[in-house]
Amino acid sequence: MRVTRDGLALMLDEHQLTELDPRDRALTLEITAGTIRHLTLLDAVLKSCLTRPLPKGRHFLHAVLRTALYQAMFLRIPTRAAIHQAVELVKNSPEHPKAGFVNALLRQAVNRNPEELLTTITDPISQLALRHSHPEWMVNRWCQEHGFETTTQRLIANNTPPPLTLRINSLKTDRNSLLTALTPHAQPHPHTPHGIMISKTGTVENLPGYQEGWFAVQDAAAQWPAWLLTPQPGEEILDLCAAPGGKSAQLADLTHNQANILAVDLHAGRLQRLQTNLHRLGATRVTTLHGDATRETVLGERQFHKILADLPCTGTGVIRRHPEIKWRRQPADPTRMAALQQLMLDNVARHLLPGGTLVYAVCSVEPEEGVEQINRFLHHHPNWQRLPIPPSTPFMPDNAITPCGDCRFDPGMHAMDGFFISRLQRLT
Repeated sequence: MRVTRDGLALMLDEHQLTELDPRDRALTLEITAGTIRHLTLLDAVLKSCLTRPLPKGRHFLHAVLRTALYQAMFLRIPTRAAIHQAVELVKNSPEHPKAGFVNALLRQAVNRNPEELLTTITDPISQLALRHSHPEWMVNRWCQEHGFETTTQRLIANNTPPPLTLRINSLKTDRNSLLTALTPHAQPHPHTPHGIMISKTGTVENLPGYQEGWFAVQDAAAQWPAWLLTPQPGEEILDLCAAPGGKSAQLADLTHNQANILAVDLHAGRLQRLQTNLHRLGATRVTTLHGDATRETVLGERQFHKILADLPCTGTGVIRRHPEIKWRRQPADPTRMAALQQLMLDNVARHLLPGGTLVYAVCSVEPEEGVEQINRFLHHHPNWQRLPIPPSTPFMPDNAITPCGDCRFDPGMHAMDGFFISRLQRLT
């Protein structure tokens, strides 16, 4: 009922799902996230069985119908069990007069073939959007930029739950040791030197080595910005928009706790979580600053050798992890977020020492937040240049480096989160 408004992560925190039995938590996550992933297709099937739309505001009925139909269509849960549980939920709610209606509607819906609905749609973009439950404006936008086939691959990837990916913390262990501890459900990630994929797990906190700080949960794509920054011991390093701390800890790891790292974030509560994560991972030379990176005064006169600017964005590269994102975004959002990124990037640029490196990163696949943002920045800052990323970079997947030397990961091509990463250098 609330996930499309508040976001999946916030809903999970609120309802304390981490305290459930691991199997119950996994099923709850699957039903919740899966329903959100396939929302418009589920709604189309339900609508096809109605003579008139459900009244607006009946949020509980909508939630029960959607989750029950999702279980019947996409999970191995028996159809009879899914319908029975839905009816029982309604019977024990203020909507109890609708129990018979729910029973009849679901029995009809589970026998409806979605392909029959899809074949009635003549427009290929509209059909593609409904088949893979994405907003039509988003699908149209991606088809215009990348073509029908590439967009289809991205949509399929967005609706495929990703594996759990860990980054080993070399301050405390190494990859072989962690692989041994996590056997038999772990394997090295092919596109990151410190990554491990977990195929089966309960709660992350119960994995071997979690309490000891042997690893952080971090997608393979998200591990690359810190790597490409090439941080060195003794440097002053800024991690902008740092919470929840994965990249700050990685910077500490890569510099063997011998660099001074300043982690800045707008949200005080997220900084508290960052400090908890840093403590678990043994990152001892990270200090935090609660501040707004859109304000020129946030960093005072401090100067840095390296800056990691992983900035707020539309998040269209991580829909496979946060399916609610696709329903919360609007067509104007890429332009709106690009303006915010521009302000933050311009503000922070003056704090980089001449000769220093800045890595810009966003978990977005939109050009306004990627290559167009960097081209604009370089146009207005002639004393900066790109530092092209070599295509031969070890572990880098094929086709990830753009012609101008930026890095662009696509879920449909690389089986990782969507990211754009650019490496820049200040000359004077």
